[in-house]
Amino acid sequence: MLAELIFGILVWVVIIIIITLVGSNLFAIMVSEQIRYLRLIIFYTPLPATASIASNPEPVRGYVSWALGENPKPVDCAHVRYTGRMRYGHTGRWMEMNGEALFSLAAPGFVWHAKIAYAPGIGIEALDYYVHHEAGMTFSLFSLLPLDTANSDEIRSSSLFRYLAFTPLFPMIYRSSGFIGWETVDELTAKAIIRDVDRSVKAVARFNGQGRIESIGTYPKTYPEIARPVPGLFANRFSGYADVAGYRIPMQIASEQILPHGEYVCAEYSITDVVYNISDTVKGRAA
Repeated sequence: MLAELIFGILVWVVIIIIITLVGSNLFAIMVSEQIRYLRLIIFYTPLPATASIASNPEPVRGYVSWALGENPKPVDCAHVRYTGRMRYGHTGRWMEMNGEALFSLAAPGFVWHAKIAYAPGIGIEALDYYVHHEAGMTFSLFSLLPLDTANSDEIRSSSLFRYLAFTPLFPMIYRSSGFIGWETVDELTAKAIIRDVDRSVKAVARFNGQGRIESIGTYPKTYPEIARPVPGLFANRFSGYADVAGYRIPMQIASEQILPHGEYVCAEYSITDVVYNISDTVKGRAA
């Protein structure tokens, strides 16, 4: 009897290992495909010329001057790595996570990949992307079994907002982007508007008066017919600024987010590495 029990346990362990390996490979292919597509867009989309920030609201001008300094180098993408933790709900259990993200600067676009330790031996992988005006969000148990997904039409606007909410990680975009505009609110607050083809999203950016941007947020929205929160809309709070490659960026980010089925999620990110792609190709397109 004991031998049969041990054999059964071993069989289940082997099955879980196989499922995890297969799921991890399939999920990696899905992530790689979105990254490949985004890199093609990055390579072929011309960078806009550097623009004057004189017409921007005062807190934006102060922040951009402080974050960029005299750094003139053109950048076409930012590759970010991070660790952190997340939880479901306001009082849920914290779960460790790590991952990476790729952001395009010539056109709005990102691919965000995360691995979450749900429990010992049980992992969740997440993919969040906005590539060529299309968006998607997927959470999978063992990288194979879908837990939560959202289609493009449902989250395009919120995905565009998420891109905007992480732009302090690549602040050089504020000096060259033709798709992000600003409006004055008061001496420490400005409204940001990001546009992509037929879609635009607004957000509120708050500054501390000493050069730093403290948060980018939006008001929660719901579908009127069912009163369910629109997935993806959230707020980012920034702290722990440091000099990275000549730019001042936040190394700590606290986020609030709504998942596709309406669950509230809180996440805390510690940025471990940021690489800005500066190449002859980029300089040639920016010239």
